[in-house]
Amino acid sequence: GKPNFEHLLQQFGEAVVPVANCDVKEYNSNPKEQLPFKEYVEYWREYIRNGYRSPRGCLYLKDWHLSRSELVPKAQGSGIAFPELDVYTTPVYFSSDWLNEYWDAVAVDDYRFVYMGPKG
Repeated sequence: GKPNFEHLLQQFGEAVVPVANCDVKEYNSNPKEQLPFKEYVEYWREYIRNGYRSPRGCLYLKDWHLSRSELVPKAQGSGIAFPELDVYTTPVYFSSDWLNEYWDAVAVDDYRFVYMGPKG
């Protein structure tokens, strides 16, 4: 299947998301930048149109805490987190979600991430 870009843009277009450049390595990791979600989707569509190539490299949305609530303040209303949307359900095979049980109890962090991007 393919992502429903229009729906995602309606819901999250103004969000600021972490994006990794998979073609670059820094200290055994990929450098990240913060981009508006709508800019990332524009890049993704262009990447597909160009035969899965881009002069920017292969960018991947990585480690977005979409459902995090008051743990991270919204930066000037940028919509970093959307706790009201109830987008996260623990898969049955991981129903003993001990990492999130702990972090939810201490209200410091969470391990609920969104990853998305083009093939490549």
